[in-house]
Amino acid sequence: MTARMGRGGATPRLGGQFTNRTVFVVQKFTLVRLAVAALCSVVLAACATLTGTGDPNVAATVNDTEVLVSEVEQRYEQAKTQPQISQQLEQDTTGAAQSQLQAQILTQLVLSELLEQWATELDIEASDAEVAEERDALVEQLGGEEAFETAVDQSGLTDDEITEQIRQRVLQNKIAAEVAKDVEVSDEQVADFYEENAEARFGPKATARHILVEQERKAGQIMADLRDGADFAKLAEKESTDTGSAQQGGELPEFGRGQMVGPFEDAVFKAEEGDLVGPVETEFGYHVIEVLSLSEGQELDDVSDEIRAELTETQEGEVLQKSLGERSKEAEVDVNPRFGTWNAEAQQVEPVEPLGDTSEAPGAGATEEIPPLDEPGATEAPPIPTDAPTG
Repeated sequence: MTARMGRGGATPRLGGQFTNRTVFVVQKFTLVRLAVAALCSVVLAACATLTGTGDPNVAATVNDTEVLVSEVEQRYEQAKTQPQISQQLEQDTTGAAQSQLQAQILTQLVLSELLEQWATELDIEASDAEVAEERDALVEQLGGEEAFETAVDQSGLTDDEITEQIRQRVLQNKIAAEVAKDVEVSDEQVADFYEENAEARFGPKATARHILVEQERKAGQIMADLRDGADFAKLAEKESTDTGSAQQGGELPEFGRGQMVGPFEDAVFKAEEGDLVGPVETEFGYHVIEVLSLSEGQELDDVSDEIRAELTETQEGEVLQKSLGERSKEAEVDVNPRFGTWNAEAQQVEPVEPLGDTSEAPGAGATEEIPPLDEPGATEAPPIPTDAPTG
């Protein structure tokens, strides 16, 4: 039996889903958060010597390859650096959040090992050059080297662990290309995707900055000050009740139709670049807006290659997920009962039931579900969403 030492977690999405997308979430980007597993009770740890792996130092075996408890515990320490996860663990009085988190990380490690074994069978490797190329692509997606390094720092992962994550992504992509080599995306599928996303994604885009206040008179005074030469960014930081954008001088991310509340986006798209618009009333208050840029929508011919590549990646991911599911069912996976049991059908470790007072009323001492570890705990919504204020 071989021990599996120090491999990074795979990029599968937990709960039995395996994604072919980047290990980084690229919407208010943050690195994949590989966390978890705290020490369970003495009773559960002792049980590991009787059933499951039979070794208290082994979290799971995957076709005779060992996943060590120390790997799980290391990722738990990394998890505690993530504010949302740390908060949920602190609020949990039942042990349920801890058990769930343990099961999630072990699921990732098991799927990671299955991926490694699959790559070996297919004689697939990730060269240093391929890893470097993938890293460059991720840096570009994240907005540059500085943003990448910030994300690395926030993740709690070491440089070696990040490199390992990228290496596994390269393996995943090469496996997907092999098992899904017959995938073809039709022109009709491309056209349908374009029509479904014509307005929000491929329609006209704008960038703007705004100052949000509660009173129309105040907004009018700000308009007058700006026309007299006042600095927009300084006024936004001082006066705007949208605290998120205020710290950016009032600047908002690029947006299209349907992403902002109606009166706001109507005012922007009717204006011209450089126009100062307002006061514009919405349910959030009164906006003073400066239109920074406007761009025309994209025609199908301009984006067909992009759409085809995206749909191909999605379909390859689906084939990969299905194939991994089949391998999961065929694999011999034993899990230390300290962490739960292996559900081959769902491709996941099902956590143990925590010991404690089961007589509590629903909700008493309960915790929110721990977010999947390949997604951010809480991503920022558009600064002026259509259903809730942002400030």
